[in-house]
Amino acid sequence: MGRSTGKVIREGLLWSIFGVVFSAVLVAASARLLLAQSNRVVYRKSVGLEMSWKRGDNHYGPNFIHLESACLSNPEPGCFCSLDIKATSSKEFADYMESFGSKRVPVKFHVDYDNNRQVIGAFLEGVGEWPEERFHINERSLGTGFRMLPNKRTSGGHFNNPADCFSKSEK
Repeated sequence: MGRSTGKVIREGLLWSIFGVVFSAVLVAASARLLLAQSNRVVYRKSVGLEMSWKRGDNHYGPNFIHLESACLSNPEPGCFCSLDIKATSSKEFADYMESFGSKRVPVKFHVDYDNNRQVIGAFLEGVGEWPEERFHINERSLGTGFRMLPNKRTSGGHFNNPADCFSKSEK
């Protein structure tokens, strides 16, 4: 067997293995998301958050948008909810965000609740006048995080994502 034949077999085998592993991960992740939504979601409600925004990032470029608000139902200092708009990096959207100036931006989410009226999911519905269809699917999930603050004590950083982002009265 020649060098080129061995190389073709190795490369073909590597790409085949990569394809199988990638497909398995994708199927598992999709199945888990669909199962979680179909089995536990009792109702969905549209809920708005007022979020601060920041434009630009060294890695993602000048049209990257970061949206952030404080956790509304988690009293821990440093708890925040965020949404990063990386793939929808149009100048049109970034300029639209600039039109808000220093004001907060109205962001709406489809919020899913279970039988116990607990938030189990939140997916982007729209940012201001921009509907969800204008955003990449990977940008529609709300995240929760903790930031260490000087002179503030925390009790370990327990959080419930994304439930902490919405006030108890919304639940």
